[in-house]
Amino acid sequence: MEIRRKVEDELLAWKKRPSRQPLLLLGARQVGKTFTAHHFGRQHFAKLVTANFQADLARLRPLFDASLEPDRIIEDLGYLTETAITAQDTLIIFDEIQLCPPALTALKYFAERAPQYAIIATGSLFGVSIHREEHYTFPVGKVDTLQMHPLDFEEYLWAQGMELHAEGIRRAVERCERFAAHDDMVRQVRRYMMTGGLPRVVTTYIETKDWSETRRVQRDLALLYAADMALYADPVDSVRTRAIWESAPRQLARDTSRKFKLADMKSGARFHQYDAGFAWLEAAGLVQRHYQAEVPFAPLRARDDGTFFKVYLFDTGILATQLGMSAQVFCSDQGYTRIASSFCGGIAENYVKQALTCAGLNSMYWSSGNAAEIDFLTVDDTMVVVPMEVKSADTIRSRSLDSYRQHYHPPRAIRLSMKNVGQEDGLVSLPLYSAFCLPDVLRSR
Repeated sequence: MEIRRKVEDELLAWKKRPSRQPLLLLGARQVGKTFTAHHFGRQHFAKLVTANFQADLARLRPLFDASLEPDRIIEDLGYLTETAITAQDTLIIFDEIQLCPPALTALKYFAERAPQYAIIATGSLFGVSIHREEHYTFPVGKVDTLQMHPLDFEEYLWAQGMELHAEGIRRAVERCERFAAHDDMVRQVRRYMMTGGLPRVVTTYIETKDWSETRRVQRDLALLYAADMALYADPVDSVRTRAIWESAPRQLARDTSRKFKLADMKSGARFHQYDAGFAWLEAAGLVQRHYQAEVPFAPLRARDDGTFFKVYLFDTGILATQLGMSAQVFCSDQGYTRIASSFCGGIAENYVKQALTCAGLNSMYWSSGNAAEIDFLTVDDTMVVVPMEVKSADTIRSRSLDSYRQHYHPPRAIRLSMKNVGQEDGLVSLPLYSAFCLPDVLRSR
């Protein structure tokens, strides 16, 4: 099955850009970079040429060892692929380019000497797996970049042929009206929280409707990510990186503060010992640190040099797998009510963080000691801080949000829960399934 991705609109804008440079399509492993690049090429170019450095490095590397002259590289690549490469109608894909540093450096010369060629280079684990070789450098300022993430909930609906529902959600949020298919979408978003947005997982679930098979695929992917830590990090850092990766889901499921605590991972641990591990996981696109804001005013700044933070995983499906969550129970109306609220709350928060990231929105959280905590602060297009509270059910009472509003008087606040769309006295009530609409909400007046 083919999965429609929003990033293809950005790829089309890149194709039409007069000042186009070679494009680096970045993201964590298995988010769909290669598939998306190929699908885009088939849709918008007459010819598609792929140099896959992971599958064919031994044959491709000599193309870039001789010289980095674009015309010669194009000519030799044409011979290897048996394709007459023409700038007007051919898309060239350099797949997993981080495995071939001279090819990465060559992008600079394509930008300077042969900008007429359309080149998309895909890369995973940039900054952690790239082989540093003398004479070869990153083409700073000579490439355009796009970051890919797992599917958001709207793309998940598209994958199931539910474009009508996705559009209906957008209309309901824009009009601030109740959405008629609310109960159906609540069930769908719970399914999404269990599958996450990795294309292989989504495809498996849609085609089989088998949670056991879906979980098997997710466990395989989780093992792949753990194996990368052993393969690409140094031995000491690898152990600490793995410890963070394994501890983060448990800390999100706590029934108290979800602030990441090293002491919960290892007694006597110090942040400087784990800096490399956090940096590795962030560079690989597997986690995000969600910092506590010093004060709730724009621009948001992290408290105490960023030593107070939560750790969210890049994908809710992998999070649920790491937690051992039963998808059948979570997706059942009766079963969902039996799950500890701390588990459901942690997954709901991770889901919202994932939605904000997919939408390109930065966020932090706010805490007033033990008195109150706001899950998300973000900034709208007028540089006003908007507080957002997340509830995993339809129980919407929130002393923290009430306290924040009484103290700081924000023009508006957002509550994401399992309740339908509504608005009252500056508080916008959004169902969790509408989180993909947040950029539009933050632009609205």
